Amino acid sequence: MYPQVTQYPNSKYKTQLCRHFTSNGVCALGQRCQFAHGPQELRANSIQTAYAEQVMPVNNYNKVQGINPMIVNYKTQLCKHFNPQTGQCKNGPTCTFAHGESELNTMPYLQSQYQQMQQQMKQMNQQQLQADLTQQILIMILTNMEHIFPGQQQILYLLKQGQDKAKQGDTQGASDIIKQIIHDQERSKEEKQQYQQIYNNAQRHYDQKLKEIQSQQQQQLY
Repeated sequence: MYPQVTQYPNSKYKTQLCRHFTSNGVCALGQRCQFAHGPQELRANSIQTAYAEQVMPVNNYNKVQGINPMIVNYKTQLCKHFNPQTGQCKNGPTCTFAHGESELNTMPYLQSQYQQMQQQMKQMNQQQLQADLTQQILIMILTNMEHIFPGQQQILYLLKQGQDKAKQGDTQGASDIIKQIIHDQERSKEEKQQYQQIYNNAQRHYDQKLKEIQSQQQQQLY
């Protein structure tokens, strides 16, 4: 009986770390990626292993290449389940704790950078959510304003233009059309009052939705 030999797509399959996974912690190709997603997936033949041991000591390899900055506290504490005598751990290569002092993460600044990046992403998400909400509110105002000017085709045409601008993300252009209509000297007191009521209702809706979004984000933190 001959030992079973694993077949690989090519000679370089999983012999180098994936730069996308190392930088971002994710890779769009997933399991189809030809590169290694972490040191545990690295494949090396006897020649490559011997060369790696000569050029780079094992300790340095664990401390530099083995760090995944996308996992907070990655390899910063010794594993309680690792048996140094057998070299085994019940979590295997997916374990995020250090299997011996040689694997301890001595570069905690990477984790700090990751946390800063997370905070920046949350801020960007918050800004995008507010922009989307503003877009919805403007469409609501412009649509309800049609009831103020029944039969006034020129104004109704401007309101349709404003709605289109809001749907395209041009909130400034949509706001300018509202100002152009309401600040016109021909606007009656009644028309202005009706617009003010529409605006107040929209503002309350905006505040309520914004609180709901912020509450959901707070819950996701816990």
